Amino acid sequence: MYVKQVTYQACCFLSMLLPMSLALPVLLVFFLTPHPALAGGGAGTVVVPLHVERGPGGDQRLGIDVAVGGRTVRVLLDTGSAGLRILASALPAGEVRRTGQSAAGGYGSGLVLRGEEATARFSVGDPVAAEQTSIELVDGYGCADARPNCPAANGGTPEMFGKLFPGILGASNVDPPRGRCCANPLGALVAYGRRYIVHADFAAPTLTLAPDPAALSAFTLIDVARGTLPRGCVRLSGTAPTEVCGDVLFDTGTPQFLVTTTGIAAQGPFPAGTTATLTVGTWSHAFEIGPRTPLHLTMRRGEANRIIVGLGPLQSVDVYYDLFAGRIGLLGR
Repeated sequence: MYVKQVTYQACCFLSMLLPMSLALPVLLVFFLTPHPALAGGGAGTVVVPLHVERGPGGDQRLGIDVAVGGRTVRVLLDTGSAGLRILASALPAGEVRRTGQSAAGGYGSGLVLRGEEATARFSVGDPVAAEQTSIELVDGYGCADARPNCPAANGGTPEMFGKLFPGILGASNVDPPRGRCCANPLGALVAYGRRYIVHADFAAPTLTLAPDPAALSAFTLIDVARGTLPRGCVRLSGTAPTEVCGDVLFDTGTPQFLVTTTGIAAQGPFPAGTTATLTVGTWSHAFEIGPRTPLHLTMRRGEANRIIVGLGPLQSVDVYYDLFAGRIGLLGR
């Protein structure tokens, strides 16, 4: 998750990475029928397949094929950050126009980017028409002084900048401050209403652009003030503290649950039968996080309460983003 200028973006999976393995990734691509609640079928609806790839240690990631300039590339789909950031070497120079504006930034893992803002034609899925949008061309990277063991340490290649993907598409509903690079490029797809559903289920992951009302009828819609995250609470059964409330980020770039609290952090492993019930507005969903389950929850002390709902728990939750109206929708499966 990108943290260039905005503190809310401090916690994608990069913030939890140890120095990366150099094992070669294994590509898994699924072209199955999308979840029926997402297929929609209304005029203008486009269902874009996502692609499941294996990262270091076998962790699964979601990739998305995007066209930038005259080239199609597969990048990491990250709903925990905003903006398209991609290696300059991965794009045709003649079809991407640099602006001269620096776009240097970094990640919570200590990875620091060196790059420049550019404009390019951008599209997702056929037949979505290309639109002009701002992106960051990444010319190089390194480690922050405080985090010398970041993923680029000792000449290492970061996962989303050359090892597994050539870049990252940040699809968050929260953009950086005005004038800073870079906004969520899906917002440039004006013809599709700046609305989309992320269905992260590894069996058949999809991004649905301009979902019709029938697809949205099962979602609980929640108004979110522009530039902010929704507020919510996570309650753990059978442990203390039982509840943490704060900003909630649905982040496909983080593997699991990550809860930061200013109070006392409950220490795992959690016993069998433990559940984490997430409540956002009038919506709630229970996740089993005890042993012999695929879900894991980490709690840690921090300066502010924050709940990161990563790719593991998103296997049973679909998220709708309406960038124009300033709201999200949630659907538990």
